[in-house]
Amino acid sequence: MTATIVLLLILAVVLFIAEAHVPSGILGILGVAALVGAALIYRDQGHSLPVVVIVAVALLLAVLVLLAGRKALAAHRNEPVRTGYEEMPGKIAEARSDLDPDGKVFIQGAIWGARLADQRGRVSLGDRVVVESVDGLTLVVAPVTATEQGAN
Repeated sequence: MTATIVLLLILAVVLFIAEAHVPSGILGILGVAALVGAALIYRDQGHSLPVVVIVAVALLLAVLVLLAGRKALAAHRNEPVRTGYEEMPGKIAEARSDLDPDGKVFIQGAIWGARLADQRGRVSLGDRVVVESVDGLTLVVAPVTATEQGAN
C-alpha cells in the first residue's frame, strides 16, 4: 500500500508540473485527485487523518490550481503577435555590404536593404548593426554599441 501512496504522490507532482507548463485546469484537477487518493489510502491504513482535512485541502488546492491557470492563460492571451517586420526593431544584424549610408544586412535568415539612421555614418562589411525601425522594405539601422555587442 505504501508504494501506491508514493506513486500517487509522484503522479500528483508530475501533473502539477505539467499544469504549470500547459495551463488548462484539467491536469491540475487530476493532480488534486491523485493527492486525495493518496490521502484516502493513507487513512485506510489506520492513520488518523480526518476526511474533513482531506476535503478542505483538496478544495483549497483545486481553487489555487484553477486561479493560477487562469492567470497564466490571461498573461499569454493579451500578448500581441509579432511576426515579420514587427519583430525586427532591437534585433542585431550583420552588414553584408558597406553601409554608406545604404547597403545590405543579413538578419533572421534573409538579406534586407538597410539605411543608417544617421546619414553621415559608415558601417563596414561584416560589422554588426542594430535595427531601429522598418521603413517599407528597408531597415533603419545603427552601429552596435559595446554594451549591445556584449549582450548578444
